[in-house]
Amino acid sequence: MPVRRAKTGSTRKTSARAAKRPAARRGGKRAEQKEAVRKRIVDAALALFQTRGFDQTTTRQIAQKAKLAEGTIFNYFETKEDIALYFLQLEVDHAIATVRGTPRLRRAPLEEKLFALVEAQLEFLAPHEKFIGAAFVHALRPTSKIAFSMQALDLRNRYIAFVHELIQESESVPPGSLLTWAAPSAFWIYYLGVLLYWLNDVSSGKQHTLALLDRSLKLGVAMLRKGSL
Repeated sequence: MPVRRAKTGSTRKTSARAAKRPAARRGGKRAEQKEAVRKRIVDAALALFQTRGFDQTTTRQIAQKAKLAEGTIFNYFETKEDIALYFLQLEVDHAIATVRGTPRLRRAPLEEKLFALVEAQLEFLAPHEKFIGAAFVHALRPTSKIAFSMQALDLRNRYIAFVHELIQESESVPPGSLLTWAAPSAFWIYYLGVLLYWLNDVSSGKQHTLALLDRSLKLGVAMLRKGSL
């Protein structure tokens, strides 16, 4: 009776695929676990920043709040400023996703898109207003990583690039115009001014800030359009 030869090549490929699937699942699970720990750290830090103050909060207190060893904190963030920067990255991610995920904004005028962008940022920051105020002051220090670090620079550049993208898709702008060259960077400074106003706005629902945002954006975009002609 003839002996059947095993299909070695096929068997090896099947085994390799079977080996890869559990490895991929393990890798995905590890990534989920790391992200869950990172979220615990950030949530604990934000709660302490809001109640104790940014400067008064220590990494040891953050670790205790998150029910983690202090060494675990340093596996994810070098300093509490890095935690603050990570939160600000989440803020920008949220705002960009909000603008991109709102169908009515696709054909909206530029001022409406910019209004939606800033409004989404302020809504994201609202539960942490006390911390944002402290972080704003902290960022003014020459040694602050929140304002003067590669992470901060990358965040600012990504934000400016998105504003530039909104301008390009919303306006017919000739190459080298003021609208293309200066407006995105100017908008970053404008946003910081709005944020400072928002922090000091005691009106119900921050309505004064929203009114200022609406009026100033309409005026600013109109002026930039004239400047680009």
